[in-house]
Amino acid sequence: MFNSIFIYFALLGIGGVLSYKGIIHDKLLKRAGYMQMVFLYILIFIMGIRLGMNKDVIESLGTIGFKSGIFAVMTAVGGISGVFIIDRTIIKSGNSRNKESMKGGTDNDN
Repeated sequence: MFNSIFIYFALLGIGGVLSYKGIIHDKLLKRAGYMQMVFLYILIFIMGIRLGMNKDVIESLGTIGFKSGIFAVMTAVGGISGVFIIDRTIIKSGNSRNKESMKGGTDNDN
């Protein structure tokens, strides 16, 4: 397992260095997003094939689907709630302090 993680980080580092040094051509960089999507589709397709071949997964698809749906909904609700709370408490209070300091100037004018 450690070897595969090391390979991922090594490839990431090599790609970063090659791009930074200008060895990777700009045309390739412009196509990187498209290439990522193509390989992502291929990966998802292969994962679907492997899941379809597993009889245990097919038999318990109803239970897995229901649990996955609940997990996805709860994750979305938790994320949205967290952003809402942070926006109302931390970000809004920071913005009001910035506006007050811009309007009033400083109180240390002696």
